[in-house]
Amino acid sequence: MTYPSGGGGEWPPQNNPYGQPQQGGYPQPGPQQGGYPQQGGYPQQGGYPQTGPQPQQGGYPQQGGYPQTGPQGFAQPGHEFGPPHGQAPYGYAGGEPPKKKRTGLVVTAVVAVLALAAGTVATVWALRSSDDVAAGSESPSTAANNLLSALGSGDVLGIMNGLAPAEAKLSKDYTEATVSEAKRLEILKKDADPNKLSGVQIKSEGIKFDDAAAEKVNDHLTINKVVEGKITITSDVKQIPLTDKLVDALGADLQKAGTETETLDFAKEKADRKGKPIGIATIKVGDDWYPSLFYTIANAALEEEDLKWPAQGIAPAGASSANDAAKQLVEKAFAADVEGVIALLPPDEMGVLQDVGPVILEQIGRTPDTGAKLIELETDAKDVSGGTQLTVRKLVVEAEGERVEISRDGDCYSASAQGQSQRLCADELTQLIEQQGRGEIPAAAVDVIGRVGAQVLKDGIGVVATEVDGKWYVSPFRTYSELFLTLMRGLEPKDVDELIKAIK
Repeated sequence: MTYPSGGGGEWPPQNNPYGQPQQGGYPQPGPQQGGYPQQGGYPQQGGYPQTGPQPQQGGYPQQGGYPQTGPQGFAQPGHEFGPPHGQAPYGYAGGEPPKKKRTGLVVTAVVAVLALAAGTVATVWALRSSDDVAAGSESPSTAANNLLSALGSGDVLGIMNGLAPAEAKLSKDYTEATVSEAKRLEILKKDADPNKLSGVQIKSEGIKFDDAAAEKVNDHLTINKVVEGKITITSDVKQIPLTDKLVDALGADLQKAGTETETLDFAKEKADRKGKPIGIATIKVGDDWYPSLFYTIANAALEEEDLKWPAQGIAPAGASSANDAAKQLVEKAFAADVEGVIALLPPDEMGVLQDVGPVILEQIGRTPDTGAKLIELETDAKDVSGGTQLTVRKLVVEAEGERVEISRDGDCYSASAQGQSQRLCADELTQLIEQQGRGEIPAAAVDVIGRVGAQVLKDGIGVVATEVDGKWYVSPFRTYSELFLTLMRGLEPKDVDELIKAIK
């Protein structure tokens, strides 16, 4: 189905865990073009740090595991559910491909709202006035019901602010900056009203939970079962507040885009799933319960692979400082200590990975030590939204008897290995790209690549650490988000103009 995502593109498949099978059990995070950290781990497309060995096909996805629920940018046109047309699903060895599993469940509706809020300025702008999150509920079923009620009313502020506190704060911290950059780049109109849900309407009716069937996983996680009711999503891409130049560039394609409507019937889904109702996850934070998008998607992924929530998760193990957290993460990644990496993720933002961690470890199996060792890591720290960004000042790694050293001085990076060294500064990038391209790269592209690359060198490359209960952890979502914003800041409105020329 098509959602208003800046260009009428189709919804990326990774956020629909009940759609066609992806590579592995968890939904593939797309962004895609931004977000939490793809807008996830590090400059990869996902919410899981891409350091050290990664799960292989059949277990969990290569590119993270959780959707980018923060600023997503604009969805890519033509990005369809499941494998390419005519191609067997990933992991299928041959013969007749298996029948497609049914798509559509409340996760789709929730994800739609979240991505629209980030990608089309739908709205969590109003959250900027306060760091407070909405009050939780006294029971899991009430929390789940409140979420669907908010969906039905179209109250996006209520939806975003009513999620688990860490999820709500992630959205708040980065949506504002992303929207501001989109306006600066003349993608969105300057007077676009971020408090209105542009391009989409959501209606719910007759929602009913089976409280007796609720699955209590542990003392802080309950899966609530929806057995009746419908949610209908109606979208109209023409209602997105794009600038006139983008509207003109899209031309007839935009005008041809009609209204798209899709309805999720919970009773029908239950019947099609052989009596298994769709689950909405709620988690306990303090004394209150909140609906959780991350846990809901994780639960859907476990169901997809016929796996169960483990009785005991991985205990978080933070460091004494932000710098120590970064060091430990690199060391554990080099040692292929996946459990140690998961333990160093923020328990508020990424508690879902810690709760499902034993299943991840079982699916990955034994992984060998990489043999690389961290000899030295020095960082520069600066405050960013929700944490501290650590950029590399000096990094020394030893592997197979050889040392590699990378150091930063201002906006210049130097690298040395095997007795040789090389230095690269921000103001040299454009000339280097021209030389390497040998005249085959268009001048406009050289300008853009050089400018964006220079911005990255100036801001520095690193990770974001957050403090939770006196301990420090590395946040994959915030790390990716900061990188994404750095890339956006390197762009100028004229770059969008060049893209429009290329489209025409």
